[in-house]
Amino acid sequence: MITPTKTQLLIGGCMFFTLSSSAFANDAEIERLKKRLSALENQQVKITKQSGNKSSGKFYGTLRPSLTQVDQGDSNKTDVTDFLSHAGFYFEHELANGWTAIGHGEWSIDISNNGDFGKSRRAYVGFDSPYGRVAIGKQRPVQYLLIAEYVDIFNHANAPFAYDNYSPFFVNNMVSYKKSWNNLSILASAQFNGFESNDDADMVNVGLSYDHNDLHIAAAYLTQDFADDSNANLVGSTADTVAVSFANRFDNGFYLAAAWQERDLDVVAGIDSEQTTVDVSMAYSLSKAYTAKLGYFHLDNDMPEVVNNSHHGFNVTLEHHLSDNFQIHGEVLRKAFDYDQDSTAISIGLKYNFSIKWQ
Repeated sequence: MITPTKTQLLIGGCMFFTLSSSAFANDAEIERLKKRLSALENQQVKITKQSGNKSSGKFYGTLRPSLTQVDQGDSNKTDVTDFLSHAGFYFEHELANGWTAIGHGEWSIDISNNGDFGKSRRAYVGFDSPYGRVAIGKQRPVQYLLIAEYVDIFNHANAPFAYDNYSPFFVNNMVSYKKSWNNLSILASAQFNGFESNDDADMVNVGLSYDHNDLHIAAAYLTQDFADDSNANLVGSTADTVAVSFANRFDNGFYLAAAWQERDLDVVAGIDSEQTTVDVSMAYSLSKAYTAKLGYFHLDNDMPEVVNNSHHGFNVTLEHHLSDNFQIHGEVLRKAFDYDQDSTAISIGLKYNFSIKWQ
């Protein structure tokens, strides 16, 4: 039997220690690499979430043709009308840290004539953020969003019937801002129209609203500077409007809304005027398929008789919902003028809504 020498034992021990240390080192290095790789993966996931890869949008529209008969004095006419048919798209894209990009375009469809598609209703781009919502382009003004929208429940194109005469529905070249805290919201918008001769040029509109469940209370202030190169009487004229609104849907399904405005018109080369509008709207679901609506409106101004359009009236509408997006409706619209002949319009119409969403 051969007995190893001390030198051989020492060499063997060193080799065993070296190999063992190398294995342990490799295992430790692999473990460190695994941890590093996991950290990089987590960082990549975090970056992906922050950069935002989620987009959503919809293509939507509503078609609202009607057959309308209008009686006013000796005039009696029946015509195919269109009650604001339109189509558009809306999209959102998530950005980093709670920011969202927004784009919206909407155009009218004139079924009453050639079915023309193209008159712009909305065209704006903006963003939503923790600091509020900002948008630039053609949009709904604060006056409509806080005051008119809640009484604008009828199918007719001229609703709300008193508000429609003096207040804007869409405003171009506008910058808007909205910020909400719990139940309170503040809205502001301004039109920057340069020296162009467009209606409602250089407009400022601000408002405050309180919304809780189905209750809505709001107030708004609107000031407009008019500019029209073709009519020197309007250049430099201004209009200031204050307004309040209320709306609530009660437990039994009854809906009630009211809007009031007072408008002071200061015409540089003409007669100043004060105008007041009142719109009241009510709705009640008779059943799952039928809804009854009733509206009362009153407009009063102090213009000379020859140009005075003061009037009051009512609208009665019955809707038959054949599905969630298709209905048949009939309505009677009555207007009694102080200095003009009264009018009655009877309409039977259809409404088809569609919406295609993606995400």
